[in-house]
Amino acid sequence: MAKAAAVALPGGRLMILGGYAGGASLAAILAGPPGRLRPVGQLPQPTHDAAAALLGGSVYLFGGGEASSWPNVVRVDPVSGAAIRAPALDEPLSDLGAVAIGGHAYLVGGYTGTQYASAVLRYLRQGGTTTVARLPSGTRYAGVAALGRTIYVAGGLTTAGPSRAVYAVTPATGAVRRVATLPAPEAHAALAALAGRLYLVGGRRVLELDPRSGTVRVAARLPVSLSDPTATALRGRIVVAGGGSDGVWLLTRS
Repeated sequence: MAKAAAVALPGGRLMILGGYAGGASLAAILAGPPGRLRPVGQLPQPTHDAAAALLGGSVYLFGGGEASSWPNVVRVDPVSGAAIRAPALDEPLSDLGAVAIGGHAYLVGGYTGTQYASAVLRYLRQGGTTTVARLPSGTRYAGVAALGRTIYVAGGLTTAGPSRAVYAVTPATGAVRRVATLPAPEAHAALAALAGRLYLVGGRRVLELDPRSGTVRVAARLPVSLSDPTATALRGRIVVAGGGSDGVWLLTRS
């Protein structure tokens, strides 16, 4: 499985939504402790390359698609797994990232079906979005995570190819600044924030980024090469799932 969305739930639980396996999109919603994930529900239709965030006690799944990008938003009850459609986005969007900050969901980059998206959007509960910032270039398949009230965007695919840039985005002001440079271009990797550091998971390694100093180092080696995994901070560890494998790994900060 790859190209799924994941979000941390209260009580040390993880939820994984949709994804891609065996040449087809998935509709499954899995939840539970990382070592005991089980099916708890079904999305209204199969999807992959969506992004998820926990917002107001519900899990929201944004965008994604199958043969084309969708504007769909799905709201999922984290306890029962029941999924219903929520007010949609302004336009189709897949290959994006999502974070929750201060009771709002922010959507980063992606693909509209016709172009790479550069906008950082705030989702409106009544439907639609508002633009709060713009990346220097349209970017899809980037690693996206939040530390405090700052969104970090690592790597990703641009029209010029995979990127080495790491940006910090401040939604309150719209400021975007480059804070680090990756050792090599990266796309289809997942980003998680833990204890003031950022961890980019993809390929055969995990990179640790210090957003204050801009330093980047190899923090761990993965047992298999992963593309489009999920990486979620949960109870002091990072849970990595999928990425072209059925494995679930726990990464502990040393």
